[in-house]
Formats: sequence, structure tokens, C-alpha cells
Amino acid sequence: MRKNEIENLTIDYSQLMDLRVDFAFKTFIEGNPEALISLLNAIFANAKINRVVKKAIIKNPNLDKKSVKDKLSILDVRAKLDDDTDILIEMHLHGIGHLLAKMIRSWARAFSEELEAGKSYTSQPPTIAIAFSNGAIEPSEPLKNDKSKIHTIGMITDKDDGTIITNALEIHFIEMKAFAKAVNEANSINIKETHEDMFAYWLSVITEKEIVNKDIIETARNQKEVIKMAVSAIAKQSEDKRIRQAYERRKDEVYFYNLERAEDKQKLAKAEAEIENLRKRIAEIEAQAK
Repeated sequence: MRKNEIENLTIDYSQLMDLRVDFAFKTFIEGNPEALISLLNAIFANAKINRVVKKAIIKNPNLDKKSVKDKLSILDVRAKLDDDTDILIEMHLHGIGHLLAKMIRSWARAFSEELEAGKSYTSQPPTIAIAFSNGAIEPSEPLKNDKSKIHTIGMITDKDDGTIITNALEIHFIEMKAFAKAVNEANSINIKETHEDMFAYWLSVITEKEIVNKDIIETARNQKEVIKMAVSAIAKQSEDKRIRQAYERRKDEVYFYNLERAEDKQKLAKAEAEIENLRKRIAEIEAQAK
């Protein structure tokens, strides 16, 4: 698509693929590596991490199995940066209950793949995992307040003073639902939870289906050339019949999988309630018998 075509392109947001669907996100990133570089730099800048990405090479997203019985791990996006840092990205529209454990496991597997025989352990480049979740993750300890953070960064630190022991592990959780909620309430992209403008611009594109006022995204398009190029690329991919059919199939798969899990949870909750009522009834009968 030529530059003048991009400048004059009118976007029908109702027809864009939802980047929160893993297939759409993966397809977009693999076709636009320069967008990945911009997105990563925005994430690191928002986390106030002194790291600038100049190059990113897309890699095979499959993590090798260690044994026949081992669970297969397939990432949405995997890339190698110019400083050999390994990037793992997951997009989760649904099913975030086990996301934290999954990301740690993926990190451990990817990190263990990289060290070649004869090389020093200290030469191991860091592995960074990034998860976009459409809902709050479940940390091992309760949050200090009920408010869900948009950007949570986890590292290996000293428990008492927070000193970073090693940069080998870095995990970013980006809560898309919390971002869209904050933007819709403020009717603006200028919200306190995002420190970096480009980070907010990229999240507005990713969560476009939840952003009520599309003028917010139009403003981002007009202010940043990379965002304008990104939205145009998404529009072009959304019009591709082959891509669109695969996207619709994947979207249905994700929806029905989530629906089945929700129904299973409801059945489990109902069974547990019936068991609890039965226990109470037994206790009442035993009390009367005494």
C-alpha cells in the first residue's frame, strides 16, 4: 500500500480483525516486523526499562518437547532481538486462569534451549515473556488494592529490598480490559496508568473493539506514522479472504472453547453447592438425633 493511499484511507473499524484474537495478532506481527519493534520499545519505555530495540527477527514459535510425554508449547510470537534477547509473546482473549504458570513454563523452556555446549552460563542472553491478557492475572499473593494494573512487570528480585538479582527473567503482563475500561471512562488516551504515549497508542489499536470513541484511535493514527501504518496493515489483512476465513474459524474456536469452560465451571459450582447443602442437612439430622 502506497503512502498516499495510507494517508487517504478511511478505516471502517467494524470490519477490522480483533487483534486480541491470537491468530489476528500473530498474522499482523509476522507481516509487520517494524510494528513489533515499535510495540516492544513502547512496552519497555512504559516499564521504564533502559532497552532500545533496533532489530527483531521472527522465530519458530514452537518450543521443543523435552520428552514424548511433555506438553507441547506453542507461542503466538517468538523473536530474537539485536542483542540476542529472546522475546516470547502470548495473546489471551480468554482463558487467563493459568496464564501466569504457562508463561513461566514457556520462559523456562525457552531459556534452557539457548545455551550451547562449551559456552559459559554467564553468556546466556535474557529471555523476556510478554502476555496480553483480557482480564486480571491471579498472583500468588493478593494485590495491595483491588484495582487491576494495566502493566505488571515481574523479575527475580530480593524479597526484602527489591534488588534485581538477575535480568535473566522478565515477565510483562498487560491487562487489556483494564486499559479499555480506563480509556472509556476518561474518554481519552491520557490516563495515569500508562506512562508512555506510544504504549497507550498501541494498546488503543490492540483493544480497538472495546474502545467506544474511535476518534481516540484516529488521533493516534494522525499523531504517529507507525500507528497509521499499523492500522492500514490490519485493514488490508482484514480484507484478505484467505486470512479472514482463517481468522473467523479461530475466533469461533476461541469463543466455543471459552463457553465450554464457563459451562464446566457452572456445573462444578452447582455440584459443590449441592454437596454443601447435603452436608448441612446431614449435620442437622445428626444434631436432631442427639
